[in-house]
Amino acid sequence: MAKTAEYEGYTIQSRPYYDTNWDKWQIRILISCESPQGVRTREFSSMVLYGTEQEADIHGVTFGQHLIEGKVEGQSVMDMKTPDRRVMPRLRVQFRTTFTEASRLEGMGLMLDLSLGGCRIESPVPVVPGFSLELRIHVPDLEWPIMIEAASVQWVSGLMFGLAFFQLKEAERQHLEQLINHLMEGESTAG
Repeated sequence: MAKTAEYEGYTIQSRPYYDTNWDKWQIRILISCESPQGVRTREFSSMVLYGTEQEADIHGVTFGQHLIEGKVEGQSVMDMKTPDRRVMPRLRVQFRTTFTEASRLEGMGLMLDLSLGGCRIESPVPVVPGFSLELRIHVPDLEWPIMIEAASVQWVSGLMFGLAFFQLKEAERQHLEQLINHLMEGESTAG
């Protein structure tokens, strides 16, 4: 069937998968969007099964719309439109960072680099790509930690992992911008 829909600047393409074990159809969709690096596409699926391919198709498009609206826990498309992290200045830092994942996981780590779009953290606490973490960045000389409401784990390598920020309050975004500008000024005078 492969239903296709445009929604809020994204293209949702439904490609239902027939599960022979259950004799049912599973939602499987591709979501695409334009980014500064060209078209980015990512596959998503749902564990809900449907009796017909048409049902899975219809529900697949709805599932895609919910993903785009940020209503599907643990899955997001927010980082698909952000510029490649190398486009944003990445600054070497060493900030103590605490993080939580839907109240099931709590951890501490050391932030090793930071940009407006994300960061890299070293921590003994195991995380998995796709996890959505709440982050507190403890910056020396700041009274309160900078709070990132939601950051998505992009990659994991040993004790290191990379995060893309996709949800923070406007006031926190301004604090983050001020911090990065301050760090960049420090780098230019040191260099």
